Amino acid sequence: MLRPPAFGLDISDLTVKFIRVVERRGAFALDGFGEIGVPPGVIVGGEIKREADLILLLQKGLRTEDGRRIRERFCVASLPEEKSFVRMIEIPKMRAEDVGNAVRWEVEGVIPLPQNEIYFDYEPMPSLAGADHRDVLLTAFPRILVDSYHRVLTAAGFLPIALELESQAITRAIVTEVLARTPAVIIDIGATRTSFIISAANSIVFTKSISVGGRDFEHAIAQALGVDAERARKIKIEAGLDRQAEGGKVFAALVPELTAIATELEQQFWFWRDHTATRHPGIGDINTVILCGGDANLVGMEAFFATAIRKEVVRGNPFAKLSFSPGAIPPIARNLSLKYTTAIGLGIRAAAG
Repeated sequence: MLRPPAFGLDISDLTVKFIRVVERRGAFALDGFGEIGVPPGVIVGGEIKREADLILLLQKGLRTEDGRRIRERFCVASLPEEKSFVRMIEIPKMRAEDVGNAVRWEVEGVIPLPQNEIYFDYEPMPSLAGADHRDVLLTAFPRILVDSYHRVLTAAGFLPIALELESQAITRAIVTEVLARTPAVIIDIGATRTSFIISAANSIVFTKSISVGGRDFEHAIAQALGVDAERARKIKIEAGLDRQAEGGKVFAALVPELTAIATELEQQFWFWRDHTATRHPGIGDINTVILCGGDANLVGMEAFFATAIRKEVVRGNPFAKLSFSPGAIPPIARNLSLKYTTAIGLGIRAAAG
């Protein structure tokens, strides 16, 4: 059956990123990418506050970095991580056809909204040897939020074939077969928030977001050095965690923000040990942290977190599932690719159908 060509559309508070991926002989190839800015106040904390403004922005058209217009109407778009409810629930072992009813019974006990005010989906996890239950990943969003995104996209002329959690797109893009063998935490550091994604056996186990991101880094630098926001952004990019930059003031300004992220990361390790590893002792501990997101590029960030949490910290590879011609240079520079991780994951789903 023929499927319509589609692209990935990552909508966040301050940017809209888009990726077109094509499938060629069973492999995925990047066929175009781009980004447009979203004026402050249009989207706040994942909620679309000014639908008309966002519709107009999208209607102006999406053009790739090389000037080509995205002509596809069908898209796979992201929903904001910070507005999601992601829970790993346990149900008794049962026939596959009975799982749906069992999940519906569990929803009201784990989601703090009535069922008629949410959209939810679920994914049964592979059965583990010796387990007396079945794990099911439950994902839910407020209906009012999902309806808002769908309304904006359709009014702008797009036809969303799927709306999905950012963390689902991220894991699709960067979690390879090798990384899937052991549990890991993915840290997605964006402009306005940082999300933590626990991944195991190629599935999401838990997600959480905190309101610390790249804009907070810039604000801290601006205050410490007495410079404006644009200058602070440039210093953030150029200096990163260089302990000598500006007499050590940049590093000192960033430490409290990054420590807040590291502290929350430690909480994810405790969650894993208390709520998951104890139920499945054979599944192993978390020993790897994977960085992605536009503000995970700071020089020295891997070393900072590795020292803070005493575990291996690596940058994710958003191109892990994409194919390039031998000797070809990827069109997105490596230091910029991390901010396109979600869009790439969405694009892969769009190409896969």
